[in-house]
Formats: sequence, structure tokens, C-alpha cells
Amino acid sequence: KQWYQRRVRGRQARTADEVDDDEDEDVVEEDDDDEDVVPYNPKNLPLGWDGKPIPYWLYKLHGLNLYFNCEICGNFKYRGPKAFQRHFAEWRHAHGMRCLNIPNTAHFANVTLIEDARALWEKIRAEKNKEKFQKEYEEEFEDSHGNVVSRKVFNDLKRQGLL
Repeated sequence: KQWYQRRVRGRQARTADEVDDDEDEDVVEEDDDDEDVVPYNPKNLPLGWDGKPIPYWLYKLHGLNLYFNCEICGNFKYRGPKAFQRHFAEWRHAHGMRCLNIPNTAHFANVTLIEDARALWEKIRAEKNKEKFQKEYEEEFEDSHGNVVSRKVFNDLKRQGLL
């Protein structure tokens, strides 16, 4: 209690100039800019909304420790599975697919290698060509008796004079 009384008397005994000097010193000490200070981040964690690194458990929970590489996007690396899945609908991947002359459809989801995309596109095109209407085999004709036959059979019967 006595030390507090001495401190109060000491402050009361000061002149106005000494009080102003003390206030100036306090202002100088409090004038540090906290905005320029880089937070301690030894594990290079991404920063949250407050400018501080996110907790390590959250970093691991969201899979941000995993990197996914996409060759179609120019070997761009995506951090975490969520960003990787989202990138298939974004402009960078669509542009890469357009440059390869391949449509960016759902068939190519999760395809990140150029060779895989080209091979899959060739396979899809071959299947589409098989499904295409083939005039020689699928066109049907009807003879005078009402029988429905293919074009090839109709032409054979016609050449033989059976129609």
C-alpha cells in the first residue's frame, strides 16, 4: 500500500511538461503498424479471412495438404480435392480442352492427362460412328408381297429377277 501512495504522489508532483513528455512516449510505443506484420506460419498454411493461418486440423480435414496436377490446364496444381473437382467446369480447363479440339463434356470428368483425353475422344468418336445410320445395311424396302427386307437383300433379289 505504501508503494502505491508513493507512486501516486510522484505522479501528482510532476509538472505539465513532464506529463506531456510521458504521453508522447506512450504514443510512440503504441504507434506500431500491426497490418504489415507477417504472421508466424512455419507450415505454410493458407490464410483465413482474418489474415491468420487456418488451424492445422482444418487444413488436413479439407485435404489442402494434397496437390492435384492437371496437364490439360498447363500443368496447373490445384490444392485440395474440392478445388480440383471445381476446376473441370472453369475456364482454364475448358480452354485446354478446346485447344485439343475435344469438347468439354461430362465424359472427360477427372481426366487430366492429354493422352488419356485424346484416347477417350477417339473411342467416343468410334462408338458414335458405329451408331450412325448405315444406309447399306439399315435402310429397309418392301417387296410386292409386303415383306420388309434390307437394301442389300432387296438389290440381290431384284438382280435375280425374283421381284
